[in-house]
Amino acid sequence: MSRAVILPARGGYAEITEDTTVVDRLIAQIRDAGCDDVTVLTRPGTDRPVKAAQIESADATADLRHLAELAFAGDGALFVACADLVASPTTIAAVLSDSSRRSGVLVGGDDPTAEPVHCERGLVTGPGPGPARLGGLAKVSAAHLARLRRHWPRRAEGDAFAALLAALHARAIPVNAYRTAGLEHRQAATGDEARATIAAFEAVDMDAWRLKNAIKHDDDFFATYAVSTWTPHLVKLSARLGWTPTPITWVSITLAVGSAAVFAAGWSWWYLAAAALMYASFVFDCVDGQLARYTQNFSSFGGWLDMMADRSKEFLIYAGLAAGATAGGVPAPAAWGLAIAAMATQTIRHTADTWYAVLLDTAVVRQARTRESAPPVGRAAHLGQRLGSASEQVMGAHRTPLYWIKRTIVAPVGERWLLLAVAAVAFGPQAALAALLVWQLLALGYTTAGRTLRSLAARTAALRRPDRAAHRDDGPLGKLVPRSPVGGDMTPFAATGAAVLAAGAAVVAAAFGTPPWVPFGLAGLALVLAASVARTDHEGLLDWFIPAGLRAVELGIVSAAGIAAGVSWPVLYTLLTVIALYFYDLAAGLDKAASPVARRDLGLGWPARSLIAIAAAAVAVATVPAVATVVYGALAVYVAAVFVGAVVTGTVRASRAAAA
Repeated sequence: MSRAVILPARGGYAEITEDTTVVDRLIAQIRDAGCDDVTVLTRPGTDRPVKAAQIESADATADLRHLAELAFAGDGALFVACADLVASPTTIAAVLSDSSRRSGVLVGGDDPTAEPVHCERGLVTGPGPGPARLGGLAKVSAAHLARLRRHWPRRAEGDAFAALLAALHARAIPVNAYRTAGLEHRQAATGDEARATIAAFEAVDMDAWRLKNAIKHDDDFFATYAVSTWTPHLVKLSARLGWTPTPITWVSITLAVGSAAVFAAGWSWWYLAAAALMYASFVFDCVDGQLARYTQNFSSFGGWLDMMADRSKEFLIYAGLAAGATAGGVPAPAAWGLAIAAMATQTIRHTADTWYAVLLDTAVVRQARTRESAPPVGRAAHLGQRLGSASEQVMGAHRTPLYWIKRTIVAPVGERWLLLAVAAVAFGPQAALAALLVWQLLALGYTTAGRTLRSLAARTAALRRPDRAAHRDDGPLGKLVPRSPVGGDMTPFAATGAAVLAAGAAVVAAAFGTPPWVPFGLAGLALVLAASVARTDHEGLLDWFIPAGLRAVELGIVSAAGIAAGVSWPVLYTLLTVIALYFYDLAAGLDKAASPVARRDLGLGWPARSLIAIAAAAVAVATVPAVATVVYGALAVYVAAVFVGAVVTGTVRASRAAAA
């Protein structure tokens, strides 16, 4: 359960009215934002009572000691506020309503006495230069508290708030910058300053402010001009009717299911209705997030469900198009093969996108911490640095033609759905899947080339993490692999790359009908090569590619073995989709959505699943052909059951903890 600690004010408790001080107001705001466990640290001699638990603390070092006692007394996040903070309820809720796994600090405001901080990529990287300034409110997530347990600061040179932020930076923990632009906040030393700040943000039309900030200002082209131009009206209507974001997410899912069902019936004029349902599903997919931001109604489950639903809906539509193409006379391998290729490419791309974002965040934090100033080494690194600067310039020129080209070339979700809908109506489902696959492959090549060069300039390793085995999804078999004594920047990356090539060759061999021992042998080689990266340190600059490479290896092995053994195409697609969604849950934590899945060992891990697929296919080829389809179907049901069971268990556990 989350708890909040209010640190002593620099100059005592400023009075807003005769009966209310700044700290009284802050306590009420924190409780209104959903955190009832509030403790106030007070200096000796403070005789004004507050409506919260109080602990007398002698100085800033004692504040740190009390913070540690309170921080590690529970399992939730820790919110730390300064007793002189004056802010609007919306500003306070912007920090306290964040249910993700990230930590952060409030920045902004016009307080000249506040400490200036440097911000990059939305992260606070340390003191100055401004113009951003600390706002006196921070969140430390439960995951990051665990990392600080053995490294909690023992002394405070200035105050406990700054010492806590310094500890986060020292452990290279990304600190998100919470902003509420247009709403003034400051740490008020006097009652006059407090009243002036309150008057400033109370003069703002809060409904208009929340509605404006509910719409993403940096969304993609289709969402910006075909959806967000009118969805604010739908957001206001939803709020007026008392709807919450999660039911709207379920509406979006239902519409996508209907669209896939119409596509599966075969190419006809009804495809216009399927395209309309796709558009409506995408609209509601945008509205759930907009409504959450407008009402500040966030939940861990809602954020996770929104992310998982996005991919589930898209993969379901791929299946509907494949079934529709088959119903129209297209051979099943040609139809379902395109759907599998599109689904696998999208999964690999998203995994790479997620870890590249981690790389950039890691580079920002580590370089700020160590004050790295050495120039990049080598031509590739120099080129990567120039590419990074050029990319930032283009993205800084908001909504210019080059900006939209750069955002669209990577095949964002709205544009993917638009292509599928238009191409399916005009040319049929097979053409839609083929066009999507070509665009995805071009986008994958474009992003991979640029990011490889920029990774060399970043000079850091994103996969240098204690939880790397979980993100590889090694499972029980991964623990049996001997620890590799071989180091170096390229060894794990090269082994993974070779495994991807072997898995791809296995798929090609199976598709062209070679003798079964050829795809089985190549799949086994891919399994051995990929498993060799388990229990390595992943110190290489390009090792952030490894999770995406492992996703490609498993999907390739399962596909190759299934094709060679004649597994039913819908069953093969179902198993691959379940595995892909299992991967997306891993990415959810990195994408700042708090997954309810606490344990992943029952999912077997990618090596065991790959081995089962190869063994089942080999038995089917040698004995009864139907064995592979049965085993593939049973494996899909098992992984799905484990996944759903973990989600339900985690959600119930979180609900009980919140109720307690």
